[in-house]
Amino acid sequence: MGVADSEAAAFSRELAALKREGCNVLVVDDPGGERAACERLLGGHDLDRHHVFLSTSVPLADVLARHGSRDRDASRFGVVDATGSDTTRSAVAAAPTGAVGPSLGAGEPEWYDDLDDPTDLEALFATVSSHLDRVVDGEQGAPGELRFCLDSLDPLADAVPEESLFRFLHLLTSTVRDARGMGHVHASAGVHDETIDAIEPLFDATVYVETRPDGATQQRWVLRDADIETGWFELA
Repeated sequence: MGVADSEAAAFSRELAALKREGCNVLVVDDPGGERAACERLLGGHDLDRHHVFLSTSVPLADVLARHGSRDRDASRFGVVDATGSDTTRSAVAAAPTGAVGPSLGAGEPEWYDDLDDPTDLEALFATVSSHLDRVVDGEQGAPGELRFCLDSLDPLADAVPEESLFRFLHLLTSTVRDARGMGHVHASAGVHDETIDAIEPLFDATVYVETRPDGATQQRWVLRDADIETGWFELA
């Protein structure tokens, strides 16, 4: 167990405080641990959470699976698809109304937008921001009910200058924090250390996730301002 009782209590208190105030988490993961970490940060399927997703690499079916059986009403849910996948767009357009929610225009629901060029960071932020604003306007619950996910950082880190990426993430994390939401951004362990070092100060916490040889997923957290760093412990 990587967290002693007293350390676990301090970690839990600090994490709860971050959720109340609004926070962002950088998730550095391997492919085996990505889904489990994401679902944990989005909140259990039995909890009423409002979700906004920005996908640069994850198919819509996977995004919807992470959202689970929760309401897909546009006041509670948003997806910005920056994968450039015609297959995803076709799936959205062809899906029955009951499966995707209210339709607008050519069969696309209000909760869905797609962008052809994920490197146009100005358009990307504007689109994500409009979804966050809409969901926040429809939110009547407690701090932390808004959950945001960017999966993943890798295509952006490969395609845009580091300074531009930093500015984009600064705007994004500030917007989530101001809404008292909880955002998380996935980056694979393959992203350059220099990039991680440059963007990490924008986040309130970093969680490292890896899959052990036995298939179990473990996590290690760093809460920067509280100077808390856990050992490895199981991601349940």
